[in-house]
Parts: sequence; C-alpha cells; structure tokens
Amino acid sequence: MRRLYPLIIVIMLLPLYLVSLSTVASYKKAQLRDRGVSYVLPSALLKITSLEFDELMSDYLFLKALTFYGGTLDRTERPRIKKEEWLWMYDVLNAATDLDPYFLDPYYFANANFTWEARMVKEANTLLAKGSRSREWDWMLPFFMGFNEFYFLHDNALASEYLMEAAKRPDAPPMMETLAVRLAYKGNRTKIAIVFIQETLKKTKDKITRRDLEIRLEILQDVLALEQAMEVYLGKYGKLPRDLKQLQARGIIAHIPKDPYGGEFFIDKDGSVKTTSDMFVVTK
Repeated sequence: MRRLYPLIIVIMLLPLYLVSLSTVASYKKAQLRDRGVSYVLPSALLKITSLEFDELMSDYLFLKALTFYGGTLDRTERPRIKKEEWLWMYDVLNAATDLDPYFLDPYYFANANFTWEARMVKEANTLLAKGSRSREWDWMLPFFMGFNEFYFLHDNALASEYLMEAAKRPDAPPMMETLAVRLAYKGNRTKIAIVFIQETLKKTKDKITRRDLEIRLEILQDVLALEQAMEVYLGKYGKLPRDLKQLQARGIIAHIPKDPYGGEFFIDKDGSVKTTSDMFVVTK
C-alpha cells in the first residue's frame, strides 16, 4: 500500500496544478493564437502526463515544431518568422529533448535553423550541450557547438575545445583535429563553414533542413570562389577591388554569382564577401 501513496498524491495534486496553469495558459494562447503557436507545458508536467510514453510525446512535440516551421515557408514578410515564434519553437524542442534527450532530430533542426536564420546561437548550443551529454558517443553534436562558437560567436578558444572533444569520440573523421587547429586563422572561415555543412548534410535526413543546408552550401561555395578571385586580383594589382564588378571587368571571373535567396553579393568594408540576403531571407 505504501508504494501507492506517491501515485495517489500525484493524482490528487495534478488537477490542482492544471487549474493553476489555466490562467497562464489562457493568457499565452490569447497572445499567440494568431500565429499558430500555443503555450508549452513545463517538461516536468509533460513527463507526468505522458505516463510511460516519453518518446512518443517527444516525437509529437518535434513534429509540431517541424510542421509549424514548414508552414512559414510561404510567408513573404521580413523577418519571415517572428522572435516570439522562434522562442516558442525553442521551448517545444527543449521540452522534446527533456523527454527524450537521445532524440537526434531536434538537435539537428535547432542547429540548422536557430543559428543561420534566427541568430539564436546560444540557445542552439544549449540544446546541443544537452544532447552531447546524453549522446556521449556522438561526435557531431560537439562539432556543431564548436562551429557555432567559431563562426557565429567568434570564440576560437572555446570552439577549439569543442572540436577536440568531438575528435575524441568514436568514428570522428581525422580532419577534426586539423579543423581545431585552423580555427586560429580567420582566412579559413569560409572553408570551415563549407566543411561543416558538408558533414552536416551527410547526417541530415529531414527534407526541409536539407533544403536549407544545400542552399547555404551553394552560397558559401560562391563566397569562397569570389574570395579566391579577390586574392588573384590582389596578386595582380597590389590592392583589393572596390567591388565585385571589377573582378568581372578584369576577366578574373566570368560573372557574379546569383544568391539563391534573392540577395546580391558585395564586398564589405572589412574586405570580406557578403550577401544582402544574409543567407536566410528568401525573396518571393
């Protein structure tokens, strides 16, 4: 009988707890109803309500976030997804990975979209850290964290630590330690980004995420080609070109590539090649 006491207490308190949440939930739903999102229950409560089906609930939550994201692809406004919607998706994925911290897909989705599009890099790394702790054999998660620290947060030292951790894990590619060393050199920034996306694509099955990664890979490859053309120009004329049209006029490139996101490539004030789309805004 004593073993039943905790269960009886939970059953008695659960309705009270749900009632206490009703006001907050109603308020959240009223705020977000128009955007197709809703309040996310705390992970502790989800664990209770899912009974022994944590993995099934985790699958449902991830599918909910994925479906919502897919539904935004036809939007034409900028930004395409509002900040509160990104935060809602983060809460959903956080709950999904609390229920099943071994579930890989939410980590891949968060890393592919929270970083490049939402610029929620710290939030992405928080999720990845959770997955990295649970999936101790998986080298990709610390690899993602290392790239994010290097490319987005510009912390080369921490990035190198994450990549070295990735290098220690089973089946990590030999190039991992080399990448960790190269992080100290800013000139390898675009090349490392290309390697990162290529490695990510090998592991990514979701069609929407693959589409985004393939487009970003195409852009980065164009950026790398333009950077190399600028080096040729510098070698010939002793200075960098004022704009990309000079590369074309001098016959160094046949044409200026088109940004598949609808933006235009340009040379920034710091001498780097960038695009007006910022690699995530699709022009309809």
